[in-house]
Amino acid sequence: MNNYDYRGTEDYYYPGTKILINKLNIKNDEQLSVTERKITRIKLYNLYTLPIPKSFDFSLYCNIHKNIFEDIYSWAGKTRRGEFFSKGVSIFCRGSLIQSNANKIFGKLEKEKYLYGLNKEDFISKTAYFMGELNALHPFREGNGRTLREYFRQLSFNAGYILDFSKTDKNKLLIADINALNGKYDSLEKILNKAVNTNTLQINENKIIKTQNKKGRSL
Repeated sequence: MNNYDYRGTEDYYYPGTKILINKLNIKNDEQLSVTERKITRIKLYNLYTLPIPKSFDFSLYCNIHKNIFEDIYSWAGKTRRGEFFSKGVSIFCRGSLIQSNANKIFGKLEKEKYLYGLNKEDFISKTAYFMGELNALHPFREGNGRTLREYFRQLSFNAGYILDFSKTDKNKLLIADINALNGKYDSLEKILNKAVNTNTLQINENKIIKTQNKKGRSL
């Protein structure tokens, strides 16, 4: 967790360390990583059992982060502070521009009807694009990847698809995410092509709801 170059404020860390201040008061980096993984697995499973929302705005994105990390960090669900934020060769959105850029990205997603009603090829292409955009936004101090994947799992389900990264090679996914962040989507599209399947249950449910609405208006 400490391979970021993060400038702007040091108050995320215990003094004199690169260990994130946490609610469990764990001051060993390895122990914090292990504990965090255990807790977030449970939290992600809990999210998996909840009904899929109908609105996929930035508030939902922040709430997903909050749900996953609220037992560990006091800033769960809150956008990061500070200006310069990078990891390896990737440089992310400046802290002061997160909200304005989030408005643009989620505004585009809304205009695209949150990718609802697309065939698989178009769905994958647009998903890769928006995953790259949100990765570049990187709105949180920690946990951006897990939030990103859970958000698109929910969005995909609503759009009539099942997105499952469980059988994906993590290293290949990381490289594909970095490429998409830099505007190169081919490798991420290939991964999504294998990870995305048609969600026939959701499609049938949406058809039933539409039929009921039409009947209701005709009365």
